[in-house]
Amino acid sequence: MQLGRILFDHQAFLSNFDYFRSRSTGETGAVVKANGYGTGSSRASRLLREAGCKHFFVAVLDEADAIKANTSGEIYVLSGPTNSEDAERIASQGYVPVLNSVLQVELWRPYRDRACALHIDTGMQRLGIAVGDCPNLVVDSFNLCLVMTHLACADVPEHSFNRDQIREFSRVLPFFPGAPTSIGNSAGILNGEEFQGDVVRPGIGLYGGNPWKARPNPLRPVVTCEGMVLQIRRVHKGESVGYSASYVAQEEIRVATVGLGYADGIPRSVSNRGECAFNGVRMPVVGHISMDATQVDCSNCLELVEGDYVQFFGDTISVDEVAQTARTIPYEILTHLGNRYDYIE
Repeated sequence: MQLGRILFDHQAFLSNFDYFRSRSTGETGAVVKANGYGTGSSRASRLLREAGCKHFFVAVLDEADAIKANTSGEIYVLSGPTNSEDAERIASQGYVPVLNSVLQVELWRPYRDRACALHIDTGMQRLGIAVGDCPNLVVDSFNLCLVMTHLACADVPEHSFNRDQIREFSRVLPFFPGAPTSIGNSAGILNGEEFQGDVVRPGIGLYGGNPWKARPNPLRPVVTCEGMVLQIRRVHKGESVGYSASYVAQEEIRVATVGLGYADGIPRSVSNRGECAFNGVRMPVVGHISMDATQVDCSNCLELVEGDYVQFFGDTISVDEVAQTARTIPYEILTHLGNRYDYIE
């Protein structure tokens, strides 16, 4: 038995997928990269397949292999082929490479009768074929099943760069007549039809994270992270807690040691700042989070006993709140969950 457990709410996950599907004018795919945002890509893919999803997006080839048995429809490899061996493997497995450069287009040319996607960089400067290279791109004989771009600022709907990118994308579409398009990530879908395309790619929102920076989250929490209380002790006034004696009790308090630490993805940056919860009661983190343990002041929760599980995030404390406290984003919180958890469905 592990000291941590992850509770995955199937119904909430499927509800979030249905919500995106209801807001999309085209087909609704799903991003299941990074082991399904840390929640288990096989589980997520199976549930999505049963819900009718036909488009699955992963980052690398090994992730495609990991979900193949649990999907139907297309598996898109977002990193594309990095060499001729990758191209051959993608073709032999029937995956869809996302071609991000002129070089990758040439790597795929021997397999041009197989389905592929083009990624156009409209300003993010990360991956993608430059807009200026599109007029000279020779892909007339390619089986283009998708032309896509990625929005850099969709989480801020009013940001002017969103429409700048749409304008850039519109400029290149005449070079790929008839090819379906894909634009919308989680936030893009919710921002409206202009930011969607024919196939949308929700990611963080499926797993319950808020797609927006400064608007209420319309989605249901999916993942609950809990840790077991290993010990409860009295800490007297003037005594310190944890490494570096960073917390000193101002009065006698009751401190619970929970068996999850930064090795399990609990961000050390929430030391002396974050909270845990038990039966809806919030308790402050005291002292530095260590590799295998976190200490919380449970003076206000006398019913908490050794062997109970406290929540790090879930329905009481959202993953977005933890991310904000840790000065990061919910993507990082979810994908940093370690392998020392029991998964409960």
